[in-house]
Amino acid sequence: MAAPVVTPIRKKIFGEKSPAQPDAAAPDASSGTSANDAAAKGDEKDEAPAARTGKVADIGNRFRAEVRRAASMRRGRMLSAAGWVVLFLFVGGTLAGGWSYRERIAAFWPATAKLYAAAGEEINLRGLEFRNVTYERQTEDGLPVLAVMGEVVNVAGKDIALPRLRVGLRDEAQKELYHWTFALAEASLAKGEAAPFITRLSSPPPEARDIEVRFIDRADLASAMPSGESPEAAPAAEPE
Repeated sequence: MAAPVVTPIRKKIFGEKSPAQPDAAAPDASSGTSANDAAAKGDEKDEAPAARTGKVADIGNRFRAEVRRAASMRRGRMLSAAGWVVLFLFVGGTLAGGWSYRERIAAFWPATAKLYAAAGEEINLRGLEFRNVTYERQTEDGLPVLAVMGEVVNVAGKDIALPRLRVGLRDEAQKELYHWTFALAEASLAKGEAAPFITRLSSPPPEARDIEVRFIDRADLASAMPSGESPEAAPAAEPE
C-alpha cells in the first residue's frame, strides 16, 4: 500500500511578496476587451444622453423663437389694421363734419365755398336768394325797353341788410355787353321775408341773349363804374 502524498505547507517569510495578482488593466483573455475600452464605452454611453438633451434644448429654443416671431407679426398686423381704422374714422368724421357744418365753415372761410360748389353744393353766404326772376321786352315812346323783375328772399335766421343788385346783359358767347346796378326799396329784410323788384333799361343792346342778376361784391365796389347807375329803378312796381 502506497503512502499518501502530503503537500508541504509553506509559511510566508516576513518581507516576502505575495504572488503576482492579475492586473486589472490587463486584457481579459475571454472577452478580449481591456478595462480602458470598457471605460471609453461607458463615456460614450454617458455622452449619448447629453447629446440628445442638447438637441432637444436647441429644438425648444427654435420653437420658442418661432412662437415669439409669429406673435410679433400678429401684433404688427393688428397695430397696422388699428391704424387704418383710426385713419378711416378720422377722415370720415372730418368729411362728415365738413359737410354738416358747410355753411358755417364757408362763412368763416369763404374760399371753401368754391370747393362746395365744385362738389355740387352751392353755399349761400349772404343768406339771400333770388326767386321768380324773369324779363320782358317792352316799348315806351316807340323805343325798346327791357324790364327785369323778381324778388329777393331772406333764407337766413336773422335780419339781413340788402345790398345793391347788379344786372348784366350777355351775348351768345357769354360776353358781357352792358350792366347796371340799382338798390331795392327796403334797406333790410327780416327772416323769411321777400322784397319784389323791377328795373328797366331803355334801348338794350340788340345782341343781348342772356341776363345775369346778382348782388354786387367787393370787386364791383373796387372797380370803376363802367356803365353808370340804373337808368330806371322801380323796386315795388309791377311791369306794364
